[in-house]
Amino acid sequence: MMKQLTIDNSEFARSQQTLAANLDVTDCDRLLAQLSTEEGAKSPIIAYQLIGFKQKFSYPSLHLNIEASLPVRCQRCLEIMDIQLDLAFDYLISHQETIEADENDEMDWLEAVPEMDVALLVEDELLLAMPFAPTHAHDCAQVKFESGEKANPFAVLQNLGKKKT
Repeated sequence: MMKQLTIDNSEFARSQQTLAANLDVTDCDRLLAQLSTEEGAKSPIIAYQLIGFKQKFSYPSLHLNIEASLPVRCQRCLEIMDIQLDLAFDYLISHQETIEADENDEMDWLEAVPEMDVALLVEDELLLAMPFAPTHAHDCAQVKFESGEKANPFAVLQNLGKKKT
C-alpha cells in the first residue's frame, strides 16, 4: 500500500514551496511489478523534487524533477540491468483545462485539488517513461536470426528419377 504524501497543489504552487524527497519503491505497487526484484538486483533509487511557481499565464504551476535508477530485465539477454531516468515535467494548475495548457506542448495540465498525492504523480510519470522492452545499449548477446525456411528433405528424391543426358 502506497504511503500518501498529499498537498494542496494550487496553494503549494502559489506559495512557491519546494519538496525534495526519496520515494520508496515498495510503496509503488504498479512500478514494483515492472521491476526486477530478484537476488542480485540493486535496490531501486527514486529521488524527486517538486517546486511551486507562478507561470507566465498567471496560473499556479509545478515543476517536477525525477532521478531514478531502476533494476529491470534486459529483453535481449535476460540479465538484470539498471535503467537511469532523469525526467523533468511542468504542470499548469487550474480547476479546468485551460486554453494555454492545451496549446502549450511544454506544460501538462493538473486539476487543482486540495489533496494531490505526490507519490502517485511520481509513480505515474515513471511508469510512462519506462521503456516497453528494455535492452542494454551495447550488444549484450548474439542474436541469431533465422528465416524459418528450411530445405525440403525430399528435394533430393526429385532428381533420382530423371535420366542424365
